[in-house]
Amino acid sequence: PHGKTTMAPQLFALQMRDGAFAITVASVQQLAVVRRFGFPRAVLANQPVGRPAVDACFAALSAEDGFELFCLADSLEGVAALAEGAARSRQRRPLGVFVEIGFQGGRTGARDPALALAVARAVAAAPGLELRGVEAFEGLLSDIGAIDAVLATIVSVARAAAAEGLFAPDKPVVLTAGGSAFFDRVGEAFASADLGRPVQRLL
Repeated sequence: PHGKTTMAPQLFALQMRDGAFAITVASVQQLAVVRRFGFPRAVLANQPVGRPAVDACFAALSAEDGFELFCLADSLEGVAALAEGAARSRQRRPLGVFVEIGFQGGRTGARDPALALAVARAVAAAPGLELRGVEAFEGLLSDIGAIDAVLATIVSVARAAAAEGLFAPDKPVVLTAGGSAFFDRVGEAFASADLGRPVQRLL
């Protein structure tokens, strides 16, 4: 669930109790609210931009409560900025990263599967980061064929990354797409995704 919609910790608690994987936020300020009220896991559904935002991500991991944080990356420059933040923070626990898949006319995301795989390789090679999944925001699309194409790209990039052993070992690969009105298409595409290892499928 997108926490930014309500910013109500009481609703966050109900959503987590009912089985939500994490609370999704759009900014490090919203992330601070998730941390303040003790929720165990958050997804920052953006690529952190600028040193303050990057440092805030690693600061959120500094507590000893096992909090998990995932953010997005869609460029080699973005991965480099995260890696520099990891070096500054010297955190023992890594920041989880989802490669973001984009499309022409979209807001963000790697437009080219080859670039997406290059981003995945860069994340996997960076100390302090770990590749945890592949993601897209396809909510701007209304054409079923275009949505299916984005979902197919998520799966194909994830398969290629899994074949190269890029994902964090001993943890499920997260496949997630958000913003769509066509949840059945997302569910069907991810249900058939066989990566040869455990997969966490998120709507």
